[in-house]
Amino acid sequence: MNVLLVNPAYPQTFWSFNNVLKLTGKKALLPPLGLITVAALFPQTWNFKLSDLAFQTISEADWDWCDLVIVSGMAVQHRGIHETIREGKRRDKKVLVGGPWAFHVPEELLNAGADLVVVGEAETVMPEVLEAVEKGDFGKVIRSNGVADMEKSPPPRYDLLEIGSYVDVGLQFSRGCPFKCEFCDITLMLGRKVRTKTPEQVLAELDILHNLGWNRAVFFVDDNFVGNPSKAKHLLQELLPWLETRKRPFEFYTQASVNLAAQTENLDLMARCDFTRVFLGIETPDEESLRAAGKMQNVATDLDKACRTITEAGLEIIAGCILGFDNEKPGADQRLIEFAVRNQIPEMFVTLLQAGPGTELWHRLAREGRLVSIDCEHLSNQTGMINFIPTRSVRQIVSEFNNLYSVLYERRFYLDRALRHLLRMKPHEIPKPFQVPYPYEVKAVAIALIRHGLVYSSRWKFWECFFTLVRKNPVRLRNFLVYCVRYEHYSDFLTTIAEELQSQIASGNFSEEIFPLAGVQAPGA
Repeated sequence: MNVLLVNPAYPQTFWSFNNVLKLTGKKALLPPLGLITVAALFPQTWNFKLSDLAFQTISEADWDWCDLVIVSGMAVQHRGIHETIREGKRRDKKVLVGGPWAFHVPEELLNAGADLVVVGEAETVMPEVLEAVEKGDFGKVIRSNGVADMEKSPPPRYDLLEIGSYVDVGLQFSRGCPFKCEFCDITLMLGRKVRTKTPEQVLAELDILHNLGWNRAVFFVDDNFVGNPSKAKHLLQELLPWLETRKRPFEFYTQASVNLAAQTENLDLMARCDFTRVFLGIETPDEESLRAAGKMQNVATDLDKACRTITEAGLEIIAGCILGFDNEKPGADQRLIEFAVRNQIPEMFVTLLQAGPGTELWHRLAREGRLVSIDCEHLSNQTGMINFIPTRSVRQIVSEFNNLYSVLYERRFYLDRALRHLLRMKPHEIPKPFQVPYPYEVKAVAIALIRHGLVYSSRWKFWECFFTLVRKNPVRLRNFLVYCVRYEHYSDFLTTIAEELQSQIASGNFSEEIFPLAGVQAPGA
């Protein structure tokens, strides 16, 4: 069969980096790892073509060529998923839908015209999917009854990518998370038992990327890279000699829980294996909110000490934070700003709390009669309103949210935190061999230098930071220039957030009612 794999486009999000893409001449941040993994699960006698609608289009020749269309995506891509179904059916093609959004709303997608909707991990249902496709048994939802054995998962079809169009590429080591945060749907979709590939599998995938000519950043997409500390340690121990024999072609970044700071050996190994950044689920410094959200691993951790330990080890931190928890006191924005200052974290990924379908938070709010509807495009995106009745004013929360971004990403404040963040890091124990920069990298840095060093009113702060690093930690100068390049995205995204939220407030499509939590018995509880 001829199979067309479709990754719908994204609206602008914290991760879209539109302006950075313009600076570098790249077309997308990351490729659709899920789709190229699915391609590896089908018979390899079939023919596959990937259309990443972040920068590609589906031609009529592509539509004519394919027998089967497979589309996957998240909530923010729901419009593109529906459009792909509609266009596929208009041309009388069979359309299969999977991925995170299909997990949550399978019946909606089936009613929209999809021929097959797969709920769960593809590895667990492939025999049933293949049988349905080959027999023409369509018009149904195929649900997984278990979780995948990651040790049997094949390498993704990286060869299907227009790989030079991406800033970074992704690789998956594990699925699942041992924790149970009320607002998170990861354990709902992937379970609490952390399952991993073997080090041999991961190194084989890195070999594929290396042989394809890739020699830049690789994102370990795991929701919690150290969810199984012993397995992570084993991988890192095997990864280190692999890197050394190949002259360290990659650098890595990933996501982790704050208990990474207590895993001294893993933290050291990550730094030695050229892990440079980690996304940490901080959520909030307010202990009451953490307890209410079930984020007990954070309650049990000194968050400031954890951030300091991770930064000193040599990893840049992106702090994931949330506004809008129940019983949150006014001034949550100021508390997060103070947290950013104490820990000198430049990149603060802050969202308004939203209840994702099927999460424990969703079910609790439904019982309490507090859920409200928002456009699915805004789920899991900074441009989206809270989708429930909070315990304080929506306008107050949104005002704090907008203020938080405008303060955190004021240029001087951002550059100063970037400088201090990098000064906290110990020197590299293992020098990374010099890599000749690509022309697009030289172009991006040159534009950033001109803007920050000459054009912007913050230019004196830029040069102060620049020469301070030259004197005190010159090996981190490259990191600082990358922060300057990334700033071009954040400065633009501030406006997008403010405009989108203001538009939703003006539309009146949200409740200004405040839920009086204390002493109220939830309906149906």
